[in-house]
Amino acid sequence: MRINNSILRKAVWGLIAFCFFQLAVRAQTREETPLSGQTALVGLVRGEMIRFTAFNPLETDDGRPNGPITLRLQIYDAHGALITHSPQLTIPPGEFRWVDFDHDELGTPSEPDTSRNQVRTMPLWGLSRSRPLHIPTTLELLDSTTHASTFKFFFNVEALP
Repeated sequence: MRINNSILRKAVWGLIAFCFFQLAVRAQTREETPLSGQTALVGLVRGEMIRFTAFNPLETDDGRPNGPITLRLQIYDAHGALITHSPQLTIPPGEFRWVDFDHDELGTPSEPDTSRNQVRTMPLWGLSRSRPLHIPTTLELLDSTTHASTFKFFFNVEALP
């Protein structure tokens, strides 16, 4: 009887330890829901760059504290093929981040005689939980040498999810 009792006791303690380990691992992982954002069309010429800026509000639409969000901006050519994408950025609540894409770094052929590239942007958002959230964004054309804004092209408020 003493042997069975000892084995049972070890099994119970092992199960308890395993449960605590599982709780700690679950607390550290953050499930993200990926969402596609609003697309925008823009033409840019040599010497210009695109800047996409996003702001993560401190609170959700229902007044609760907001968590961090992630952003990855994808750039597509005129035929719908993915040209490039930004690294994934984490935007803490109350802060903004931006990504830049220079015309010459896109690596796609420009229109003959104009050096113009027509591209489409698409933000991919990562939210840690489903909650109503509005994310202000801008899309600007900048001079790639001076970084002065040549045209504030687009202002949008992403309504997620």
